[in-house]
Amino acid sequence: MATQIKDGTGSGNSVKVTSTNRMLVDAITEERAVFNSVVDGKTFIVSTDYLTVTGATGVDYGLVYIKNNSDLVMNIHHIKLWSSLSGQFTKVNVYRNPTGGTLISGANAAQVANLNYGSAETFEGLAYEGTGGNLTVTGGEILGKHYMGVGNQQMLSFMWNGALSMPKGSSLAVAIEPPNTVANSVTCEIEAYFEEI
Repeated sequence: MATQIKDGTGSGNSVKVTSTNRMLVDAITEERAVFNSVVDGKTFIVSTDYLTVTGATGVDYGLVYIKNNSDLVMNIHHIKLWSSLSGQFTKVNVYRNPTGGTLISGANAAQVANLNYGSAETFEGLAYEGTGGNLTVTGGEILGKHYMGVGNQQMLSFMWNGALSMPKGSSLAVAIEPPNTVANSVTCEIEAYFEEI
C-alpha cells in the first residue's frame, strides 16, 4: 500500500503528486530578520537622536556603538545613516570590536525598539549613541568604509541582510568624518536580531 501524507488538522485532505512525481506545495519566503521578528520577537532597531558633528581633517567621531551580551548570536541586517549635507562628502567608518573611546566610556543610551509590538523580548546588549559632541572611537579594526553626502547619497545603507554575525562579546561602532570645520547633522539606525547558532 502506498504511503499517504494527510493534513494533520483532520480535514481529510491529502498531498497531491503530479504525473512527474512532484508534490504540490506552497511556500512563503521571507528574510530571516522578518521571520525572527514575527515568530521570535527578537528583532530590534537601535537608533540615535539627530546629532551634529563638526569635521576635523583626519578625525572621525562616534555616532553609535552596540555590543552583544547575549548567549545568542546578534545578526546585523543593516546600518542606515541620513546626512544634512548634500554637496560635500562625509567619510563613514564602521569599526569591528572597538575597545575604547568616549563614545563607549560615556555610555549615553541609544534608542532601542523591538520591531514586534507584541513581544516582551528585550535587547540583550549595550547600545550607546553620540551626544552631539565629537566623541571618539578607538581600537578594533575597520569593517567598512564609505562616503555620503553628495546627491542621492545623503542616505547611506550598509546592507548585510544578516550576514554580519556577532557572537557574544562582539561589538560594532559607526563613526563619521565630515569635511574640515563643516557641521553635519546626522542620524543613524542599526537593525539587529538575535537567534541561536
